[in-house]
Amino acid sequence: MTKLQTQTEHWSRQIDQLRAEADAKMAKAEDDKAEAEIQKEFSEKIQSLEDQIETARAKLGELKESGEDQLDNLRQRIDEWLPSNTN
Repeated sequence: MTKLQTQTEHWSRQIDQLRAEADAKMAKAEDDKAEAEIQKEFSEKIQSLEDQIETARAKLGELKESGEDQLDNLRQRIDEWLPSNTN
């Protein structure tokens, strides 16, 4: 369960970094078209990470509700779902 929580925290930090990067690029954007492109690029990345966090939270909920007999199976499925490099 800690791997899943660690990965969720990592994704949350990535979202914060993406938002900061988007804000910096928006401040330098020369026109509305450039701003729209920046917004689109970053909103897609952020949405993808938010979707992963939502899935991870659902899996954490499953873990908490699982009986002991299902726990090992569920942990294995979660480990397979997580990216291999959980820094």
